[in-house]
Amino acid sequence: MTQHMKDIAGLAPTGAAFAEALLSAIGRAPGGRVAGGCGAVLTHDDMLARVAQIRVGMAGLPDGPVAICAAKRPDTIAAVLAVLADGRAYAPLDPGHPEDRLTGILDLLRPAALLVDALAEDRLRGWASAAGVALRRLDALTVRAEPPCPRPDGGLAALLHTSGSTGVPKQVRIAAPALDQFNAWVRWEFGLRPQDCLLSHAPLAFDLSFLDIFAGLSVGASLALADAETARSGERLLRLIREAGVTVVQAAPSALALMVRAAEGQCFPAVRAVLFAGEPMPAPVLRDIFRVFPAARVVNVYGCTETNDTFFYDVPRADTPDPLPLGRPLPYVCHEVMTEEGHPVPIGEEGELWVACPTTMEGYSDPALTARAFGHWQGRRYYRSNDRVRLGEDGLMHFLGRADSVQKISGHRVDLAEVEAHLARLPGVVELAVYVVRRGDEAQLECAVATDGRALGSLDLRRHAMTALPAPAIPRRYAISAQPLPKNSNGKICRRMLASLALAV
Repeated sequence: MTQHMKDIAGLAPTGAAFAEALLSAIGRAPGGRVAGGCGAVLTHDDMLARVAQIRVGMAGLPDGPVAICAAKRPDTIAAVLAVLADGRAYAPLDPGHPEDRLTGILDLLRPAALLVDALAEDRLRGWASAAGVALRRLDALTVRAEPPCPRPDGGLAALLHTSGSTGVPKQVRIAAPALDQFNAWVRWEFGLRPQDCLLSHAPLAFDLSFLDIFAGLSVGASLALADAETARSGERLLRLIREAGVTVVQAAPSALALMVRAAEGQCFPAVRAVLFAGEPMPAPVLRDIFRVFPAARVVNVYGCTETNDTFFYDVPRADTPDPLPLGRPLPYVCHEVMTEEGHPVPIGEEGELWVACPTTMEGYSDPALTARAFGHWQGRRYYRSNDRVRLGEDGLMHFLGRADSVQKISGHRVDLAEVEAHLARLPGVVELAVYVVRRGDEAQLECAVATDGRALGSLDLRRHAMTALPAPAIPRRYAISAQPLPKNSNGKICRRMLASLALAV
């Protein structure tokens, strides 16, 4: 099986070849369609025509990646495919993020062009003009002509930007063969077919979207796109699942919690697989998933943006463990559980998870950051996940916590150090700490602040956070005092103590 998947992955050494395979699969399934929660629909034939039009609209651009900042609609998927088919890497930007964050990413990226919708055009026109970068509105790219030949590319397909501890997002560079390898596993493991319809819940700037969009389209399946408003509403998500005939659902546990709470006695027997990733699954939500999706295979999937998915676990409906294990590695994944010094620990003992697989990123844009992210053992390079794990005697991997400041909030990776670095710039802040508190089934980001005595309120902190941080990285609650924050024995602010104090209030 592993060798078979490696052979498949070798068919797409470049982004253009990867896109060509996707477009060929779409062309073989003309009955498929890509539908948006907003009501927009492109049949697969329409999708091929839109990809060609957008490629024509990109003619004459200089070398380099193309950034895409637009609401999640069928036309935006066409833009992703067009950029790849043109031999370029696409860099998706979340239009819901603050303008400062978007322009900070664009400063780092320096794209050949910026593809936008009307709302993003208003926000980013000034940056594009000052930077001398072509700004193209998707709805204006309607010329029908023969697209240009793909330009030579270096194999990069996607550039994602994740939370970084310095306050500057990290650029994760992902090659086409890595995406193709992952697609091959998804197709094989879940038996995807043209008759399927996959719910695409994650934003395009989130690596979870790779499974829905690329694996789905690679077999000619249909897609049901959840735009930002739909993604936040359990009622809208369930309506989209029912109306689009969704058969495969992937979402973070927090999104699935929205769905099962909104179900109110409804069930969806046509859904044959439910996958979740990005954060721990609360047991009560899992029980409701079993009820709402009675015929579904339920799977816990684990991975990092830098490696894509690397472990999975088929969740039993009877005698369900809590917490769930990460499970077993994908067939092409090698792994070690290591000490801080870089040596394997015995089975059953805690250590850091190191993984080596063909779906690993090429690296970050910062070579020094890339060097720190990897370790070597017995001649093989491993990505150091910073996740603390334990391998059981039964071969199942168990997650114990993070070794650094990165947490998953509503399925999104949030670096607490980045949040702290931004909030610390607000005048009046002497010291602060951001931490995670679990209230009921939900993990919430909260913040404790020591001030210099001046009047500083929660609203001030929240407004400051909103100027540069994405919504999942904005603390829900703020504890403000003129007293120093509690420290541990090493003299460092103790997040664990602050979280306990927050729950006691």
